[in-house]
Amino acid sequence: MGKNLHKEREIEPVLLGGNLFSNPITTWGVMIIFIMIIFIIIMEFYAREDELILMEQLKNASPSFLVITGRRRVGKTELIREFCRDKKFLYYYVDQNKSIDIMMEEFGRYTATILDLPGYVKIDSQESLLEFLFSYEHPVIVVFDEFQRFLKVHPSFISQVQRFWDMKNKTSCVFLIISGSSVGMIRKIFHDGESPLFKRADNILTLRPFSPRECLLILADLGVLDQKAQLDLYLLFGGTIYYYTFLEKYQCTSLEDALDRLVLNDLAPFRREMSDVLIEEFGREHATYYEILAAIAEGKCAQKEIADFTHLAPTSLPSYLKDLTDLLGIIEYRVPVTEHDRHSKMGRYFFSDNFFRFYARYIYRNMSLYQSGQYGLLKDRILSEWKGFSGVSFEDMVRSLLAQDLTGEYGHIGSWWNRRGDEIDLLALGEGGNLAVEIKNRNLSYSDARDILNTLEKKIPLVKGICGPVTLGIAARTVTGKEELIREGYFIRDLADLGIGG
Repeated sequence: MGKNLHKEREIEPVLLGGNLFSNPITTWGVMIIFIMIIFIIIMEFYAREDELILMEQLKNASPSFLVITGRRRVGKTELIREFCRDKKFLYYYVDQNKSIDIMMEEFGRYTATILDLPGYVKIDSQESLLEFLFSYEHPVIVVFDEFQRFLKVHPSFISQVQRFWDMKNKTSCVFLIISGSSVGMIRKIFHDGESPLFKRADNILTLRPFSPRECLLILADLGVLDQKAQLDLYLLFGGTIYYYTFLEKYQCTSLEDALDRLVLNDLAPFRREMSDVLIEEFGREHATYYEILAAIAEGKCAQKEIADFTHLAPTSLPSYLKDLTDLLGIIEYRVPVTEHDRHSKMGRYFFSDNFFRFYARYIYRNMSLYQSGQYGLLKDRILSEWKGFSGVSFEDMVRSLLAQDLTGEYGHIGSWWNRRGDEIDLLALGEGGNLAVEIKNRNLSYSDARDILNTLEKKIPLVKGICGPVTLGIAARTVTGKEELIREGYFIRDLADLGIGG
């Protein structure tokens, strides 16, 4: 995290030419500016210092070509906007609902407006747009956001970009930034040896969600000082920074605040969060994706379980799962840590986005209650089940923190399960020994810890192919008698050991 996370964005009357109403802009434009003044309280940009430094280096060495990818809401557009602040840039949003001709007309008008081009400069086609951009004589940043959508809208545009880059990259002044939410499709465009843009990019940045420790620092900076509230909000929103800006705007300092102000009211900003994303990406088929996410939120993680729950044909399911995994990054596919085959029949699907898991479980599955405005009943249900429901997100959080700390010591770290339902929350395999850890989202007494360790010990013989000694362990919110258990040779960690409050 950077020391200075705080950056103010001010809108001054001078931007309107001194006298607000003497300037020739529409009344609607004035209203929009007033709304911005009211609602932009103090917007912050959080630590992506290394990425910003790289982008600055590439800009200074233009012509340059940068690809930025990462799942939705992870902060790609915010990073680009922060970098482009006070710089000359062109930002093109690829809308998959528009034809290529309509988009090119829009891009042409936008380019002429931003660069104040004379009327005789005509940009109304793919060829004329790319010819202009790569021949423009002044340094300029050119951004194509959601670039992977050209695969659907007009695939030949990608080949044209390659052709102009290859022809002009020695003389052009452009810093080309391509951004995309579909990690899988971006990978196909830039990593596939048969793709036109293979090896054209100078660098490919994959933005990750913020880590739990970073998120807790962000929450403290936003005024959420209670450690339990910090942890609850992280378990609700995960590392997706987009949601945290709303905590600031709506002055949420607890889980109940976030539920009341961001989700459970008629004007809540996240009221249609999951449906908006699915409809934008999948159109009429969004309902099928809804059902799949609801199945996974209910704990149906194997393909057969999902197919049975949704009544989808097992043969049609993989394409939907691939979209949710590669296109949106909402779920991820995992195999037991002992499995070396990535396509193992033991594979399971899990949410990688905390808030989508919450939405699928509590909003989508209770839509009648939600749409009828019975928010109090729904809130009571959420709060009464919160400790159990958030246990999965807690387990993922602790496993990721432990994996960071243990990577240098163990070669393979993950979770383990078998067909009969036995599970180990974290199993770390190494040449010198192994580690098995149960993760519990609660405060454990000494007796609780003993019982958990005894049960864990009985699971170890069930793990096939494990070699060498196995150290048993527990990670929980707190563990009474932790020091004594550590002296006996057990691996014991509580949230304080992991740098997490709660």
